[in-house]
Amino acid sequence: MTTKSPAETTSQENDANPSYTFDPDLITRQGRSVGVVLGARLCDAAKAKAKGNPSDLSYKELHTLFRGCAGQEGYLSPQHPVLETVVRILLAAPQDSLPLSDIYEQVSTLWLTSAWSPSLNIEAMRRLLDHAGAQGITRA
Repeated sequence: MTTKSPAETTSQENDANPSYTFDPDLITRQGRSVGVVLGARLCDAAKAKAKGNPSDLSYKELHTLFRGCAGQEGYLSPQHPVLETVVRILLAAPQDSLPLSDIYEQVSTLWLTSAWSPSLNIEAMRRLLDHAGAQGITRA
């Protein structure tokens, strides 16, 4: 009987439940402005706190503002597309990355309140997020 080393076990667990993060470099490599892309996604309370035009802020400044959006009504909505919802979850999260299981749970909870909810299991969400670089989503 062979046993797996701790490194092999950790690698398999990471593949089964990878963590994802928002990487602003993926946005800039596409020739888009992080300030413009994210400034439009800020909640009203964060826009009010922003010093100046949100599109002129750095990613670090925007990320700090997004953390205040997590509890704002309507910031996360079942009417948003799945990837938009995940981007907002990642930006508002207190951690820099979130495991797939946490993301899936938050999105599924939102869908419970929706009259229409897409049929998306956790494996399908993993495949979707693994190909969401255009949205700035990448594995951590």
